[in-house]
Amino acid sequence: MWRIVLLFVAAIVYSAVRYVVFAPKNLANLPTFVVNKGVSMAAALAFSIAFVALWRRMRREKRGLPTSGGVEPMAWFRAGVFGVIWHVPMSLAILEPTYFKEFFLTSDQGGRLNLKGEFVFMFGGLAAGSVYLLTRQTWSGVQRWWLSVGMMSVLFGHVAFMGSARGLNINASHAYLPPMWLLSLIGIALGLVFLLLSKPKINPANRPTTSHANDIT
Repeated sequence: MWRIVLLFVAAIVYSAVRYVVFAPKNLANLPTFVVNKGVSMAAALAFSIAFVALWRRMRREKRGLPTSGGVEPMAWFRAGVFGVIWHVPMSLAILEPTYFKEFFLTSDQGGRLNLKGEFVFMFGGLAAGSVYLLTRQTWSGVQRWWLSVGMMSVLFGHVAFMGSARGLNINASHAYLPPMWLLSLIGIALGLVFLLLSKPKINPANRPTTSHANDIT
């Protein structure tokens, strides 16, 4: 449990350093805008760590080694779900041009979401919906694996479009630190790779062999 808490605390501290330490004017936005960035990164990384832990468990079992120890994949996945539930309402509360001008057309163009902003929230909605489906207990191991691949893919799209809209912004006001969307994107990509390596095998009768996909929910 302490590892999960440490992940969220570290992500929020990183966000505070990047957005507040060298730009004190953002202190007033710490409770929602700044914390939200840390929570979203922690949630994305928690999902990725869950799939890394799942792959590690499969490898150890294949080698006949003990699979216990460390944080269970299920715990990491649930931490990611918690992060999503925390992240979504905060994002909706501050969804306006004064916070996210990169996602909106100018006022003389109507002030609505621009194309990148539309994609950001389309993929975000799909990711949240996929996470909800993965919390249901009605899926087989193979179905859950495919749903996990879909969830991580749309999550990648959500963060990628956000990054393309916001840019790198590695400068003094951001403490010369890499943007959080980039760190999240790298983490999601790695998690997706380990998830693909954990694909349940299908025997000649087209029946799945033992699958650990249910270990993440």
